[in-house]
Formats: sequence, C-alpha cells, structure tokens
Amino acid sequence: MLFYINFAWFFLTGILKPYNISRTYSFFKIIKSSYTLIIAHILLVFAFYVFQQDRRYSRELLLLMYSALAISNLLFKTTFYIALKWARKKGYNYRNIIIFSNNKNEIELHNHFNSRPEYGYRIKKIISIDSIKQENALNEFKSYCLENQIHEIFYSMSAIEYKTLSDLMNFAEDNLIKVRLIADFEGVAFKKIELELYGDITVLKVLTTPLDQWDNQLLKRVFDFIFSLIIIVLLLSWLLPLLALLIKLDSKGSVFFKQQRTGRDNKTFWCYKLRTMYQNDKSDTLQATKNDSRITRIGNFLRNTSLDELPQFFNVLIGNMSVVGPRPHMLKHTKDFSEELEKFMARHQIKPGITGLAQSMGYRGETVEFEQKKNRVKLDLFYIRNWSFLFDIKIILNTVKLVFAKNNS
Repeated sequence: MLFYINFAWFFLTGILKPYNISRTYSFFKIIKSSYTLIIAHILLVFAFYVFQQDRRYSRELLLLMYSALAISNLLFKTTFYIALKWARKKGYNYRNIIIFSNNKNEIELHNHFNSRPEYGYRIKKIISIDSIKQENALNEFKSYCLENQIHEIFYSMSAIEYKTLSDLMNFAEDNLIKVRLIADFEGVAFKKIELELYGDITVLKVLTTPLDQWDNQLLKRVFDFIFSLIIIVLLLSWLLPLLALLIKLDSKGSVFFKQQRTGRDNKTFWCYKLRTMYQNDKSDTLQATKNDSRITRIGNFLRNTSLDELPQFFNVLIGNMSVVGPRPHMLKHTKDFSEELEKFMARHQIKPGITGLAQSMGYRGETVEFEQKKNRVKLDLFYIRNWSFLFDIKIILNTVKLVFAKNNS
C-alpha cells in the first residue's frame, strides 16, 4: 500500500506538474494545482482500496493522512506565498528586465508589472526595436545588460527584426539571460500557446481550450476510467439485473437501447441506454416529449430518475464518452441543430458526457424552444473553454443534487 501511494504520487506529479510554479501565478492557481493533485491521488488510492480485496487497510489512517496532507499543504503554501510576496515588495528575489517593443504593449506591460510588485520584476529600460538598429546601439545595449545584471529580455513578436533577435538570443544564451517573446499580434487574443518542433522549424500552436493539452486530456481520461469502473463494480453489478427484470416484466423487447450519436470530432458511436419506450420505428428521428405515449410505465420512472443513462458508464469505460461533457445528440438532431444554431458543432471538440454544465443547471430532457437550444450550446461552449478538473467535480455534485431534488419534489 505504501509503495502504491508513493508511486501514484510521483506518477500524478509528473502529469500535473504542481511544482512548476511561475512567479506570475495567483494564489488561487497555486492552491488549485495542489488540491487537483490531492483529489486525483485520492481517486487512485480509493480505486486500489476498492479492488484490493485480499487485505483491508485502515480507512481511519487514510482519512488522517489526507486530512493532514490537505491542512499542512494549505498552511505551507499560504505561508510561503505571503512570505514571498512580502519579500518581493521589499526588493528581494527580484528580476531585472528590459522590454523591446514598438507599440502600446510596452506601456501595458510596464503598468502591469508596476501594479504587481509581488511578481518581483524590475523594469530597467524600455527600448524601441527601431532604435537598436542604429550603429553601435546593439553593442551598447549588451554592455548595459552586463553592467546592470539583466535577468530577462521581453521582445515583441509583432515587430520582430530577425537579425537583431538572433543576435540578442545568442548574446542572452552566452550570458545566462532569459528571452521571453511577447505574443502581441494585434486583434488576436491567445489563451495559451505551445511550441512544437517540425525538424528545425518551431511552430506556435494556439490552444483554444484547456483540453487541447495532453496532460489535461490524460487527467480527464484517468478520472473517467476510475470513476466509471467504480460505478460499474459497486452499483451497476447488482442494480442493472434488477432494472432489467422490471423492464422485461413491463413490456416486450430488449433491455438495452442503443442508438448512433455524434461524438468527438463529429464521429459517430453507439450510445447505450436502458430501454424506456415500447418498440417503435421513430426512435432515431423523433425526440421524446412530455407524456409521450411511446414511454412505458417503468420507462417513465427510469427517465425521471435518470437511471436510463446508467449503461453509458460502459461508454465512458471504453472511451467514446466522458462522465462530464456536452450531451450527445442523435444524428438527425446534430444535422438539424447545426443548421439552426451558430457554433453548435464546436460542442464536438471534446467527448460527449453523461452529464454536462447545461444538465447540472436544469436543461434536461426535451428541447423545443430556440432559446433553450441556444442556452444549452452557450453553456456547453463555456464548459469547453473553461474546463478544469474541479469544474468536473462541481458539475457531478450539482447533477446528483438536482436529481435528488427533482425526485423529492
């Protein structure tokens, strides 16, 4: 158990990189990265605990361990952050920088660093890129860097002079000075940029969503696999046979209903549900409505409790769905909605989910009105652009709360 706990910790730190902290990180971002690691570790250890049947380990000890870890981590990070912020405001742990630019970004960057003394950046000089082209100007600049212990050079990408930049980068490398390129292309806003190498050619990859990053994809997939496996083993192993018996006693037909739906990158997959309708030839074209005559008695109960969605955990386990994501539509609806709603197809950048942000906020079941459809798409796109592991946990908890509130009302 101790070996597994430590192996899981090293494995997750390699993926999540919670110790790679920039001096520009906010306190919330630092704490979030730490607790994302702790929650992911709890899931891995809990999965081991559930499936390791030959020996049982003390739950009290595990609870004590994680309580101590959570509290000590918060205290340490808070103390360290406050102490470092105070030290930088007092002039310690600072970085001397120079900014090269020809536009308004130099002023914005200057004002930003001045308003954030906790970053520990001291702007020693702002230089126009045009001025450095003058005779002997570059040599004078190099001498200035060495005399004033410059740590970093910020260079505007929108006004690159390649010969000058190449000379500067060679000089910086020889003198242990870091060069940072300011992505200040006018009219283009980047959330995140990643470097890719194609032979000797460097390409800037613009990441439009957090799930464009491989480590976030891996974290989401690990969570999906573990969560779905636990649900299948602990819940579906005994509940599905009972529900299958009720469905068989209530009406003729198969227990499961499968339908082709639209998945990630507009690819189709077979989505599984418990059958809630009498057998009919309109299931792939006509959406279920309130008081639909096709719905069986047990089917009405399954729909109201969302139990009909349980087989989709098998979809999650095999990898064509996620626990949280935009709900998948039947193929006809995908075609119809894409013609009716702007940016509808952008929902398919990620895997569809058993539940999503829209569902956790009450947008469930039949969708007829245009505004309802539009709001669902807005919420789905908001989720995709702002994904985080904790966001997924919040949506799952809100969905469970909503289901229980609906059944108790």
